[in-house]
Amino acid sequence: MRFFSKIQSYFFKSHLNNKLSQIKFNSSSVEFDFAKSIGIVFDATDSKNRLRVIDYAQSLIKNGKQVKLLGFVNSKEKELTFPFSFFSENEVSWKMIPESPEVDKFLKSNFDILISLYSEKNNPIEYISAISKSSLKVGPYSDNTHSYDLIIDTPVGTDLEYLIKQVDFFLNRINSPVYETTV
Repeated sequence: MRFFSKIQSYFFKSHLNNKLSQIKFNSSSVEFDFAKSIGIVFDATDSKNRLRVIDYAQSLIKNGKQVKLLGFVNSKEKELTFPFSFFSENEVSWKMIPESPEVDKFLKSNFDILISLYSEKNNPIEYISAISKSSLKVGPYSDNTHSYDLIIDTPVGTDLEYLIKQVDFFLNRINSPVYETTV
C-alpha cells in the first residue's frame, strides 16, 4: 500500500469510528417479504453494472418494494446523467468520505433494508452503509465489519452478478416460513 493510501485509510477509519460513536443504531432482523423500503448503494462506474443493478431494482419494485438507488461513479467528469441519484469522485473528500447533497438525502431515509453492491473495495460506499440507520444492512465482505449486519462472502474474481444473486438468495431466506426449523 502506498504511503498516501495508508494515511487516507487511517483518517478514513478514524473519521468513521468517530461518526459511529455519535450515532445510535437500531438494527433488527427484517423479513424480506414484509420489508417495504429498500435502499441500494452501488458502484455505478461500469455501465454493465449500472444496468444489472437497475434490473435488480426493477425486479424488487415488481415485488411491491419501494426502492431508492444511489450510485457512486469513480470519475471526475462533471456532465454525467443517470436515471438514479449518484455522487462522483468530485464529491469524496481526501479522507474518502462522501460529501454531497445526494448522499445526505439518501442517508436521511430509514430503509427496512440497505443493500450495498460493489465488487472491489469501495470506502465511500462502505461509509454510507456504516452510518445508515437502516434496519438491516447487507453487503459484501469488508474489513469494515461494522458496515453490514449480513455479510456476503464473495470469492475473488466474482462479479456483481454473483453478489446480487447471493444477496437475493439470503434475503429471501431471512425468517421465511419455508426455511424455519421446528424445535
